[in-house]
Amino acid sequence: CNLTGRSFILFAGTVVIWVMLFTTTLMTVVMVVIWQTNIIAVGLFFALFFCIEGIYMTSLLNKVLQGGWVPFANTAFFLAITMSWTYGRRKKNEYDAANLVGKQEFIKIVTGSSQVPGICIFCTDLMNGIPPIVRHYVKHTGSIREVMVFVTVRILPVRSVLPEECFLVDKLDHVGVYRCILQYGYMDNHNMDDDDFIVLVVASLKQIADNDEILLLDSAFTNGTSFVIGRTILKMSITRNCFKRFVINNLYRFLQKNFRSNMSSLKIAPCCTKRLCFWSNILLKMITEKEQVEFLLLVALIYNLIVI
Repeated sequence: CNLTGRSFILFAGTVVIWVMLFTTTLMTVVMVVIWQTNIIAVGLFFALFFCIEGIYMTSLLNKVLQGGWVPFANTAFFLAITMSWTYGRRKKNEYDAANLVGKQEFIKIVTGSSQVPGICIFCTDLMNGIPPIVRHYVKHTGSIREVMVFVTVRILPVRSVLPEECFLVDKLDHVGVYRCILQYGYMDNHNMDDDDFIVLVVASLKQIADNDEILLLDSAFTNGTSFVIGRTILKMSITRNCFKRFVINNLYRFLQKNFRSNMSSLKIAPCCTKRLCFWSNILLKMITEKEQVEFLLLVALIYNLIVI
Protein backbone atom coordinates (compact mmCIF):
# COMPACT_ATOMS: atom_id res chain seq x y z
CA CYS A 1 0.00 0.00 0.00
CA ASN A 2 1.21 3.48 -0.80
CA LEU A 3 2.00 6.21 1.69
CA THR A 4 -1.47 7.73 1.53
CA GLY A 5 -3.18 4.41 2.10
CA ARG A 6 -0.81 3.53 4.94
CA SER A 7 -1.46 6.87 6.62
CA PHE A 8 -5.19 6.28 6.38
CA ILE A 9 -4.84 2.86 7.99
CA LEU A 10 -2.84 4.33 10.87
CA PHE A 11 -5.42 7.11 11.22
CA ALA A 12 -8.28 4.59 11.39
CA GLY A 13 -6.42 2.38 13.87
CA THR A 14 -5.73 5.28 16.20
CA VAL A 15 -9.37 6.37 16.01
CA VAL A 16 -10.68 2.93 16.94
CA ILE A 17 -8.37 2.47 19.91
CA TRP A 18 -9.02 5.93 21.35
CA VAL A 19 -12.78 5.52 20.92
CA MET A 20 -12.52 2.29 22.94
CA LEU A 21 -10.54 4.06 25.67
CA PHE A 22 -12.94 6.98 25.88
CA THR A 23 -15.92 4.63 25.90
CA THR A 24 -14.43 2.65 28.80
CA THR A 25 -13.71 5.87 30.73
CA LEU A 26 -17.17 7.24 30.04
CA MET A 27 -18.81 3.98 31.09
CA THR A 28 -16.81 4.05 34.33
CA VAL A 29 -18.03 7.57 35.10
CA VAL A 30 -21.64 6.53 34.39
CA MET A 31 -21.30 3.48 36.65
CA VAL A 32 -20.03 5.64 39.53
CA VAL A 33 -22.16 8.79 39.12
CA ILE A 34 -25.41 7.51 37.60
CA TRP A 35 -25.72 3.81 38.45
CA GLN A 36 -23.81 4.10 41.76
CA THR A 37 -22.28 0.67 41.25
CA ASN A 38 -20.05 -0.88 43.89
CA ILE A 39 -16.67 0.83 43.69
CA ILE A 40 -14.79 -2.50 43.72
CA ALA A 41 -16.74 -3.78 40.72
CA VAL A 42 -16.16 -0.48 38.94
CA GLY A 43 -12.43 -0.68 39.66
CA LEU A 44 -12.19 -4.24 38.32
CA PHE A 45 -14.12 -3.29 35.19
CA PHE A 46 -11.95 -0.25 34.52
CA ALA A 47 -8.64 -2.02 35.24
CA LEU A 48 -9.45 -4.99 33.00
CA PHE A 49 -10.63 -3.13 29.94
CA PHE A 50 -8.19 -0.23 30.30
CA CYS A 51 -5.26 -2.64 30.44
CA ILE A 52 -6.42 -4.54 27.35
CA GLU A 53 -7.10 -1.40 25.36
CA GLY A 54 -3.98 0.28 26.73
CA ILE A 55 -1.81 -2.49 25.27
CA TYR A 56 -3.28 -1.85 21.82
CA MET A 57 -2.94 1.90 22.31
CA THR A 58 0.76 1.77 23.23
CA SER A 59 1.47 -0.21 20.08
CA LEU A 60 0.19 2.73 18.02
CA LEU A 61 1.92 5.57 19.86
CA ASN A 62 4.96 5.42 17.59
CA LYS A 63 2.63 5.69 14.58
CA VAL A 64 1.11 9.03 15.60
CA LEU A 65 3.48 11.10 13.48
CA GLN A 66 2.81 8.87 10.47
CA GLY A 67 -0.88 9.67 10.19
CA GLY A 68 -2.35 8.97 13.60
CA TRP A 69 -2.20 12.66 14.53
CA VAL A 70 -5.21 13.54 12.34
CA PRO A 71 -7.96 12.60 14.84
CA PHE A 72 -6.12 14.47 17.60
CA ALA A 73 -5.98 17.62 15.48
CA ASN A 74 -9.67 17.36 14.59
CA THR A 75 -10.63 16.76 18.21
CA ALA A 76 -8.56 19.70 19.46
CA PHE A 77 -10.14 22.05 16.90
CA PHE A 78 -13.76 21.14 17.59
CA LEU A 79 -13.16 20.83 21.31
CA ALA A 80 -11.79 24.38 21.43
CA ILE A 81 -14.91 25.68 19.68
CA THR A 82 -17.33 23.72 21.86
CA MET A 83 -15.66 24.46 25.18
CA SER A 84 -15.28 28.18 24.35
CA TRP A 85 -18.97 28.45 23.52
CA THR A 86 -20.05 26.43 26.57
CA TYR A 87 -17.87 28.42 28.97
CA GLY A 88 -18.95 31.77 27.51
CA ARG A 89 -22.65 30.89 27.61
CA ARG A 90 -22.37 29.76 31.21
CA LYS A 91 -20.75 33.06 32.21
CA LYS A 92 -23.38 35.01 30.29
CA ASN A 93 -26.21 33.14 32.02
CA GLU A 94 -24.56 33.77 35.39
CA TYR A 95 -24.41 37.48 34.62
CA ASP A 96 -28.06 37.62 33.51
CA ALA A 97 -29.23 35.68 36.57
CA ALA A 98 -27.23 37.90 38.94
CA ASN A 99 -28.55 41.12 37.38
CA LEU A 100 -32.27 40.38 37.14
CA VAL A 101 -34.59 43.32 37.67
CA GLY A 102 -36.28 42.92 41.05
CA LYS A 103 -40.00 43.35 41.59
CA GLN A 104 -39.70 46.67 43.40
CA GLU A 105 -37.17 47.99 40.90
CA PHE A 106 -39.45 47.01 38.01
CA ILE A 107 -42.42 48.80 39.59
CA LYS A 108 -40.23 51.87 40.01
CA ILE A 109 -39.17 51.66 36.37
CA VAL A 110 -42.78 51.38 35.16
CA THR A 111 -44.10 54.21 37.33
CA GLY A 112 -41.14 56.48 36.64
CA SER A 113 -41.20 56.13 32.83
CA SER A 114 -43.60 57.55 30.29
CA GLN A 115 -45.80 54.90 28.66
CA VAL A 116 -46.09 54.79 24.88
CA PRO A 117 -48.99 53.05 23.09
CA GLY A 118 -48.12 49.73 21.48
CA ILE A 119 -46.44 46.43 22.24
CA CYS A 120 -42.76 45.95 23.05
CA ILE A 121 -41.34 42.44 22.71
CA PHE A 122 -38.11 41.82 24.60
CA CYS A 123 -36.14 38.88 23.21
CA THR A 124 -34.27 37.09 25.98
CA ASP A 125 -32.74 33.73 26.88
CA LEU A 126 -34.11 33.86 30.43
CA MET A 127 -37.32 32.01 31.19
CA ASN A 128 -37.71 33.40 34.72
CA GLY A 129 -37.55 36.91 36.11
CA ILE A 130 -37.24 40.29 34.44
CA PRO A 131 -34.09 40.38 32.25
CA PRO A 132 -31.52 43.18 32.74
CA ILE A 133 -32.19 44.34 29.18
CA VAL A 134 -35.26 46.20 30.52
CA ARG A 135 -33.06 48.32 32.76
CA HIS A 136 -30.81 49.29 29.85
CA TYR A 137 -33.74 49.90 27.51
CA VAL A 138 -35.43 52.37 29.86
CA LYS A 139 -32.09 54.04 30.58
CA HIS A 140 -31.56 54.80 26.88
CA THR A 141 -35.15 55.54 25.81
CA GLY A 142 -36.80 56.93 28.96
CA SER A 143 -40.10 55.28 28.03
CA ILE A 144 -41.83 51.90 27.84
CA ARG A 145 -44.72 50.48 25.84
CA GLU A 146 -48.06 49.91 27.53
CA VAL A 147 -47.74 46.16 26.85
CA MET A 148 -44.44 44.31 27.35
CA VAL A 149 -43.83 40.69 26.40
CA PHE A 150 -40.67 38.78 27.29
CA VAL A 151 -40.13 36.16 24.58
CA THR A 152 -37.78 33.17 24.76
CA VAL A 153 -37.27 30.83 21.82
CA ARG A 154 -36.32 27.24 22.70
CA ILE A 155 -35.24 24.42 20.38
CA LEU A 156 -36.19 21.23 22.19
CA PRO A 157 -34.46 17.84 21.66
CA VAL A 158 -37.64 16.33 20.20
CA ARG A 159 -38.72 15.75 16.61
CA SER A 160 -41.75 18.04 16.74
CA VAL A 161 -43.71 20.09 19.26
CA LEU A 162 -47.49 19.85 19.40
CA PRO A 163 -49.29 23.01 18.22
CA GLU A 164 -50.87 23.55 21.64
CA GLU A 165 -47.42 23.40 23.27
CA CYS A 166 -45.71 25.75 20.83
CA PHE A 167 -46.77 28.93 22.65
CA LEU A 168 -46.56 28.99 26.44
CA VAL A 169 -47.77 32.29 27.87
CA ASP A 170 -48.17 33.62 31.38
CA LYS A 171 -49.04 36.87 33.14
CA LEU A 172 -46.48 38.55 35.35
CA ASP A 173 -47.20 40.62 38.44
CA HIS A 174 -47.70 43.97 36.72
CA VAL A 175 -50.65 44.73 34.41
CA GLY A 176 -49.70 44.56 30.75
CA VAL A 177 -46.55 42.50 31.33
CA TYR A 178 -46.41 38.94 30.00
CA ARG A 179 -44.02 36.12 29.30
CA CYS A 180 -44.07 33.94 26.18
CA ILE A 181 -41.98 30.84 25.50
CA LEU A 182 -41.88 29.77 21.86
CA GLN A 183 -40.90 26.11 21.51
CA TYR A 184 -39.78 24.19 18.42
CA GLY A 185 -38.67 20.67 17.69
CA TYR A 186 -35.61 20.09 15.54
CA MET A 187 -37.80 19.04 12.58
CA ASP A 188 -40.28 21.90 12.91
CA ASN A 189 -40.29 24.88 10.59
CA HIS A 190 -38.53 27.58 12.61
CA ASN A 191 -39.16 30.45 10.24
CA MET A 192 -42.03 32.81 11.04
CA ASP A 193 -42.82 36.33 9.86
CA ASP A 194 -42.93 38.96 12.57
CA ASP A 195 -46.55 39.86 11.73
CA ASP A 196 -47.70 36.24 12.04
CA PHE A 197 -45.77 35.90 15.28
CA ILE A 198 -47.38 39.00 16.79
CA VAL A 199 -50.88 37.81 15.84
CA LEU A 200 -50.24 34.41 17.47
CA VAL A 201 -48.78 35.99 20.60
CA VAL A 202 -51.70 38.40 21.04
CA ALA A 203 -54.20 35.59 20.45
CA SER A 204 -52.46 33.43 23.06
CA LEU A 205 -52.37 36.28 25.57
CA LYS A 206 -56.08 36.95 25.16
CA GLN A 207 -56.80 33.39 26.31
CA ILE A 208 -55.38 34.14 29.76
CA ALA A 209 -56.27 37.84 29.97
CA ASP A 210 -59.15 39.51 31.78
CA ASN A 211 -61.68 41.71 29.97
CA ASP A 212 -59.81 44.93 30.71
CA GLU A 213 -56.54 43.34 29.59
CA ILE A 214 -58.13 42.19 26.33
CA LEU A 215 -59.10 45.78 25.57
CA LEU A 216 -55.55 46.86 26.40
CA LEU A 217 -54.08 44.19 24.09
CA ASP A 218 -56.37 45.21 21.22
CA SER A 219 -55.47 48.87 21.65
CA ALA A 220 -51.74 48.14 21.87
CA PHE A 221 -51.86 45.84 18.84
CA THR A 222 -53.35 48.56 16.64
CA ASN A 223 -50.57 51.00 17.69
CA GLY A 224 -47.74 48.84 16.41
CA THR A 225 -45.09 46.53 17.81
CA SER A 226 -41.36 46.90 18.35
CA PHE A 227 -38.76 44.21 19.10
CA VAL A 228 -35.86 44.74 21.48
CA ILE A 229 -32.90 42.39 21.10
CA GLY A 230 -30.16 42.63 23.70
CA ARG A 231 -26.61 41.33 23.44
CA THR A 232 -24.39 40.91 26.48
CA ILE A 233 -20.74 41.34 25.52
CA LEU A 234 -18.50 39.68 28.10
CA LYS A 235 -15.12 41.13 28.95
CA MET A 236 -12.67 39.53 31.34
CA SER A 237 -10.38 41.77 33.37
CA ILE A 238 -6.69 41.88 32.49
CA THR A 239 -5.85 40.78 36.02
CA ARG A 240 -7.53 37.40 35.47
CA ASN A 241 -6.23 34.12 34.08
CA CYS A 242 -4.72 34.83 30.67
CA PHE A 243 -6.00 31.63 29.06
CA LYS A 244 -9.61 32.12 30.17
CA ARG A 245 -9.33 35.79 29.26
CA PHE A 246 -8.33 34.77 25.73
CA VAL A 247 -11.28 32.33 25.59
CA ILE A 248 -13.83 34.96 26.63
CA ASN A 249 -12.41 38.07 24.96
CA ASN A 250 -11.47 36.42 21.67
CA LEU A 251 -12.85 32.95 20.97
CA TYR A 252 -16.30 33.33 22.54
CA ARG A 253 -16.74 36.85 21.22
CA PHE A 254 -15.90 35.65 17.70
CA LEU A 255 -18.42 32.81 17.99
CA GLN A 256 -21.03 35.16 19.44
CA LYS A 257 -20.66 37.53 16.49
CA ASN A 258 -20.85 34.83 13.82
CA PHE A 259 -23.34 32.30 15.20
CA ARG A 260 -26.99 33.16 14.81
CA SER A 261 -29.33 33.08 17.81
CA ASN A 262 -32.65 31.30 18.19
CA MET A 263 -34.43 34.62 17.60
CA SER A 264 -33.18 34.60 14.01
CA SER A 265 -36.04 32.20 13.22
CA LEU A 266 -38.35 35.22 13.47
CA LYS A 267 -38.17 37.31 10.32
CA ILE A 268 -38.25 40.66 12.08
CA ALA A 269 -38.20 43.77 9.92
CA PRO A 270 -35.17 45.99 10.67
CA CYS A 271 -37.40 49.02 11.09
CA CYS A 272 -39.16 47.31 14.03
CA THR A 273 -35.97 46.24 15.80
CA LYS A 274 -33.93 47.96 18.50
CA ARG A 275 -30.59 46.43 19.47
CA LEU A 276 -28.94 47.08 22.80
CA CYS A 277 -25.37 45.99 23.56
CA PHE A 278 -23.89 46.20 27.03
CA TRP A 279 -20.57 45.10 28.44
CA SER A 280 -20.10 42.85 31.43
CA ASN A 281 -16.92 42.32 33.41
CA ILE A 282 -16.91 38.77 34.77
CA LEU A 283 -15.02 37.09 37.57
CA LEU A 284 -13.44 33.65 37.69
CA LYS A 285 -14.24 30.86 40.11
CA MET A 286 -12.74 27.50 40.93
CA ILE A 287 -14.00 24.53 38.94
CA THR A 288 -16.16 22.30 41.14
CA GLU A 289 -16.17 18.52 41.16
CA LYS A 290 -19.48 18.48 39.29
CA GLU A 291 -18.04 20.70 36.53
CA GLN A 292 -15.03 18.38 36.25
CA VAL A 293 -17.35 15.40 35.67
CA GLU A 294 -19.37 17.40 33.13
CA PHE A 295 -16.14 18.36 31.36
CA LEU A 296 -15.02 14.71 31.14
CA LEU A 297 -18.39 13.59 29.79
CA LEU A 298 -18.39 16.40 27.23
CA VAL A 299 -14.87 15.61 26.03
CA ALA A 300 -15.69 11.91 25.60
CA LEU A 301 -18.94 12.67 23.77
CA ILE A 302 -17.33 15.17 21.40
CA TYR A 303 -14.49 12.82 20.59
CA ASN A 304 -16.87 9.95 19.82
CA LEU A 305 -19.03 12.15 17.59
CA ILE A 306 -16.02 13.45 15.66
CA VAL A 307 -14.27 10.20 14.97
CA ILE A 308 -17.27 7.97 14.25
